[in-house]
Amino acid sequence: MKNKEFYFPFVIFLGAFLLDKVFILGNFPLYYLTTISFVNFDQKETLLIELKDYLNQDKRSNVLVVLGNSRTMAFDNRYVKSKYPNWIFYNFSVPGGKQDYYLYLLEKFYEKKVQPEALIFALTPQAMNEKPLVLTDEVMVFGLSFDFILRNFYLYDVNEITNYIGKKLFVSYRFKPKLRIIGERLHEEKMLYFVNVILRTHDLLEKYQGSIPYLHAEIPNVTQEDLQKNANSIWQDFFTPFVFDPNAFVFLEKSLILAKKLQIPKIIFLWPPVSRELRYKKQKELIALEKTQGITIKKTVYEVWTPKMKELANRYNVQWLDLNFESPLDCEYFFDASHISAYCYPAYTDAIMRVVLK
Repeated sequence: MKNKEFYFPFVIFLGAFLLDKVFILGNFPLYYLTTISFVNFDQKETLLIELKDYLNQDKRSNVLVVLGNSRTMAFDNRYVKSKYPNWIFYNFSVPGGKQDYYLYLLEKFYEKKVQPEALIFALTPQAMNEKPLVLTDEVMVFGLSFDFILRNFYLYDVNEITNYIGKKLFVSYRFKPKLRIIGERLHEEKMLYFVNVILRTHDLLEKYQGSIPYLHAEIPNVTQEDLQKNANSIWQDFFTPFVFDPNAFVFLEKSLILAKKLQIPKIIFLWPPVSRELRYKKQKELIALEKTQGITIKKTVYEVWTPKMKELANRYNVQWLDLNFESPLDCEYFFDASHISAYCYPAYTDAIMRVVLK
């Protein structure tokens, strides 16, 4: 009897594990998926091969590689070619992109001797918060190899590791299928729409070197009230409280060391632009907790995060480009509090290229 009780949990686990695999049979995932982030991560593996091949061509443009997140995903090489004909962007930005993914990519760059003329690290305070209310795990789940996480496990929180293991083992936990979505996708027009979104996203990423430019960029119809509500929501989810994550800093510095070893001529730390509503909170609200001589002091996110980024940039002779406070863009139209409108991407591109060409 005791032996049976001992094996019972393992039988339950095995049964649940096998039942979970129903969710990956055939085309079943198309009926419940609510994210297509995996398309972006998968395409970046192909983009790396394309970049390596392009750099080996005798006649080519100078290459600027962007390591970023959703705030840097819409650069348009059509505009780059028209304004800066000797340059091309290869965009490795992914949803939720942050420092561990940058290191993952830089290790591949170093291994393959990928040496572009310029490299941008897009950096955001919320990607370096040790205590966010909402855990963002797209990079770990979709972008990083098991080998990479195993080698760097000491730089992850226990909750991040257990969440990663759970989502890798169980598809139903990774994607959280909902009956409402499955019901909608049973209608042919809903299914075709979703499939077309996947195919179109993949085609755009392939066509525009990893970017998803907006083909008809217009000023978004977003009110200041909408931006304020969204800023409040972001603040609650990702900044309350803000405790600087030293492990995120280690990932970033390791990435920078590899970039320096590759002897990339121009390296830039970019703080992508956010709305006035969100900037105000980062500069004024005392939400960041920092220990000084054993005493926890409340500061602003700007006071805690910015000096650390500038110090690292100075130490490695990297250009610091702050498009929020030091060099704000003239164009300030936003989809939401933290994502600038595609209408402003030409000005966004120009601000970056001024530094690249300096």
